[in-house]
Amino acid sequence: MRAAPRFLSDHDDELRSIERGYGDAQRPEDYLEGFSAFVRDPGNDLPALTLVLTKPWELTRRDLRELKLALDQRGYSETTLATAWRDTTNQDMAAAIMGWIRQAALGDPLMPYEQRVERALQRILASRSWSKPQRDWLQRIANQTKAITIVDREALDDDLLFFKREGGGWPRLNWLFGGELDGVLQQFQREVWAA
Repeated sequence: MRAAPRFLSDHDDELRSIERGYGDAQRPEDYLEGFSAFVRDPGNDLPALTLVLTKPWELTRRDLRELKLALDQRGYSETTLATAWRDTTNQDMAAAIMGWIRQAALGDPLMPYEQRVERALQRILASRSWSKPQRDWLQRIANQTKAITIVDREALDDDLLFFKREGGGWPRLNWLFGGELDGVLQQFQREVWAA
């Protein structure tokens, strides 16, 4: 048997205002300035943050997860950064957290991450002659990079990702790339963050 509904008020509901929160900041500009100050602070003890600023191609998936968690705990998520950016500039931006960090600390131009990856793929494909299977795998790696940000050995060996289902995994792909897969992946990540 259902309990009878209890009404606490008999007047009509009324929307009085809608406000968006930006952590401790009231305005999106203040939120973005706080983020910039945070990533520029030399007292930060986040090794992954240093890697993003100096050698983003050396960042691993594990480093990225730890960095995202640390930033989320401080109130700086990709979603909130994108919202504050949109509310400040009237531009939508689907940048990766690494792009937000590099823009805030180094002034790098913000670019949608998928566009960065596509540009990197085109540079890699043009860098030398690749076999058809290698070109196909470079496209798969690019697609997965767009989805998970970093494709490294862990990603290639992870059963949950499509690489295993597609007959991949580190040993097979390394063989396909003539034992140079590690270098190819590092070159790919360098190209993602090339100016």
